[in-house]
Amino acid sequence: MNEVFDRRSAAEGFAVRLRVLLALAAGFMLFDRISDPIILAAVVGMALSTAAGFWALKAKNRGLLAALRYADGLLIASAAFLPASVGGNAFLLGVPTIIVHAAVERSQRRTLALVAPMMIVQLAGMSPNEAPIVAVVSAAGAYAFSAAIGLVLANLQEREEVLSGRDRRLDSLLACGSSLADNRDIRPVLLQAIKTAVEETKAQCGYLMILEDEEGDTLLPEVAYGIDGEFNFPESMTLGQGLSGFVAKSGQPVTISSDEGLEQDFDGATLGVRAAACVPLFGRTGRKEEQVMGVLTLLDLKDGKPFPREDMDLLRTLSSLTAVAISNEKMEERRRSTFLRTLQSLATALEARDEYTRGHSQRVCEVSMLIGERMGLVSEALEELRIGTILHDIGKIGVPDAILNKRGRLTDEEFLVMKQHPVIGYEICRPLMLSEGVLLIIRNHHEKLDGSGYPDGLKGGELPLSLRIVCVADAFDAMSSRRPYRGVMELSQVMAEMSRGAGTQFDPVVVESLKHLLVEGKLNDLYASYWDQVDEEAQAA
Repeated sequence: MNEVFDRRSAAEGFAVRLRVLLALAAGFMLFDRISDPIILAAVVGMALSTAAGFWALKAKNRGLLAALRYADGLLIASAAFLPASVGGNAFLLGVPTIIVHAAVERSQRRTLALVAPMMIVQLAGMSPNEAPIVAVVSAAGAYAFSAAIGLVLANLQEREEVLSGRDRRLDSLLACGSSLADNRDIRPVLLQAIKTAVEETKAQCGYLMILEDEEGDTLLPEVAYGIDGEFNFPESMTLGQGLSGFVAKSGQPVTISSDEGLEQDFDGATLGVRAAACVPLFGRTGRKEEQVMGVLTLLDLKDGKPFPREDMDLLRTLSSLTAVAISNEKMEERRRSTFLRTLQSLATALEARDEYTRGHSQRVCEVSMLIGERMGLVSEALEELRIGTILHDIGKIGVPDAILNKRGRLTDEEFLVMKQHPVIGYEICRPLMLSEGVLLIIRNHHEKLDGSGYPDGLKGGELPLSLRIVCVADAFDAMSSRRPYRGVMELSQVMAEMSRGAGTQFDPVVVESLKHLLVEGKLNDLYASYWDQVDEEAQAA
């Protein structure tokens, strides 16, 4: 929402500076009669009004600035009461005053409110001085012509501002579109959109809410932006609740303002709201028809005037861009989720080829997640850990059954074939746009801390924490479950092997975290059946 003073502050500043020139010009014209009390009072009055003009400009008091222009006009016109030798041409000082007033006010009615009294005073003052008709016509014509020139300049200035504003908004929309094309992460796109909406409409704050799911009725905030920083906004809303809920349910944009500029509490977002605007976000997420997937809401805390049509047009355009971004993000999530489920099913089917490795990937996933949570991994890293461990042995699809299910230790040649499965898995998953962290787990889960692992011989700092966790969890599960060439190892023996490899094969800190999980009994349910087999075999022996 555009504030009048902000649009015309440059013209107001020019008007105040012009008053200085008019005061100097009047002083120069009346200098030889400065001893006249009336003339001296007029000069002093203009000087004081000039000072008041600078104060009003600094205080942004537009009413006082307009009043001073009216006073200047009447004072200049009243010079017609002076003798012709003094005030004959004083009416010319009213020309710049009228032009500036028309340019600032941009209103025929307000311009006429200045010109008409000036003409009346001018004509009344010229009558007792018996001014010739030419002087009367000249004064009236100068005032009328000045008003016309001022209004033309105001119209041109207003058109220039409209075009400039449209260019600026077009640039902002292009920037949002470019952000939509360049960013895979949707959050920066949405944040830029709400920021553009707030700044271009001169609102004070705004937020964007998205439906929790396609069939749900709860709106949750996604991004928010305020000119002055943080502000209160709704944590959630249901369809039909408040302004945002109403727009989300009806699918119609709404702009609303409080009566007489009184503060209201729209949406329960923040106190002191005087006007608000809300537009729906339409898009396709899985259905053939478009549906409302969220809303974009702006709040104004100052003017209390409804958002104008051009602002609502901007909001509709921004809502379309953000809806496209949200739709693309949801479709991408659905596509990736489908790919991952397919690969997980494939990994499960692969493990079913061998009863000895059945459930291995799932157990490695659960152990890795427990260690990762204990070591404080953030949610994004834990998600990479979950996906990577589920898929880490997907490459075994390229290993022949004769090698995969061999009932004894592999020969050197067979082991070389087996060692190819991390690379095969990596090549299978690489085109699926998985994160680098996930691909690293798939390719390098057989690396060792001292660099003796495969396939890339990574060592030390080249192994990120998530990969070190997988290496420990993978080895622990391999030793804790039955294999074709051996039975289940005793837990004490397993941990002895883990401790022996700490610092060379395994990260010692990760091994210690695993030990704490065992002490706390966090792995009992996962491996109880295997440990029971060890006890039964020991008793039978």
